[in-house]
This record gives sequence, C-alpha cells and structure tokens, in this order.
Amino acid sequence: MILLLFTGIHHSIAQVYGTENGYASFEAKMPLNSYTGESDRLHGTINFETGKVAFTVPVKSIKTGKDKRDEHMYELLKAQKNPKVVFEGKLVGDFDLDKKSKQKVKAKGDFTLAETTRQITVPLELNPVQKGIQLNASWSLLITDYGLERPSFTFIKVNDRHDLKVDALLKEE
Repeated sequence: MILLLFTGIHHSIAQVYGTENGYASFEAKMPLNSYTGESDRLHGTINFETGKVAFTVPVKSIKTGKDKRDEHMYELLKAQKNPKVVFEGKLVGDFDLDKKSKQKVKAKGDFTLAETTRQITVPLELNPVQKGIQLNASWSLLITDYGLERPSFTFIKVNDRHDLKVDALLKEE
C-alpha cells in the first residue's frame, strides 16, 4: 500500500514544462561591427515524459534596435509567409526532475527558418529552480544553409555564421 502511494505521487509530478515569454536572440557579425536581434516572445514546451521539445518565436517580435534593419530582416525571412521560427524535436539524454542541480542534455530536431527546415542538435542546460526549470541554450548556424542571402551594409556583407541564444524559465503546465 505504501509503495503504491509513493508510486502514485511520483507519477503525479508534472512532466510538461513551458514558457510563453522566454527570451531568444541572435548575434550577427561583420567586419568592425555586429548587431543583435532579440525577442521576449519565445513560446514552447518540453515534455519530460515523452522527450518532446517544441519552441516558436514570432519573426516580427524580433527587434534589432533599428526599424529599417528590422523591415529588411522581415523581408529576408519572408515573415508574411513564414511568421514563426520553429524548433520541434526530442531530448537526447536523460534529465532527472528529482535532481536539484544543473544538467546538460541535447535536443535534436527540425529547425525551420524562412521556409527551410534543417535537422540540428542544440545543447541545453536545464537548471531546476524554485519556480520551475531555467533553460539556457546557445548554438550557431549559417544563414546560407537556410537559403538566405547575407545582408550587406555599405557594401560590407554580414558574416554567414549567426550565434543564437535562448533563455527561458519553464513552469509546470
């Protein structure tokens, strides 16, 4: 009877954690300059029972600090046809909800940007905190891998490689 009680309690612990206002950013570099794009509208979930991971960012929520550059970025990303940047995949490696320390796992899945989907693996750091699980991730991509032309400013092209970061507090759903 006691075993059933503990087993029931263990299975009643929430397995799905999500965010509706996480932070996502990218950094683009060029000779002698760089700029960032930021959004505080990252939305997504991780289901620790199934391992399913799904996150989206509305393209038009990404801001670089210059309206003209934002407009060009939205055009480049074909925001009207593709209003979201999407990652859907699965966790690779185990995450122990009972362990109260930072754990590193990976998420492998499909990353879709401007009509192009590529399979990527993203390293995740998950840290159980009092109000949920703190998620941090960073990785790089080549924008030309997604069929995007490298933007240029005064004849100087932006580097192909862009560095991406995600920072979100995931709460029980």
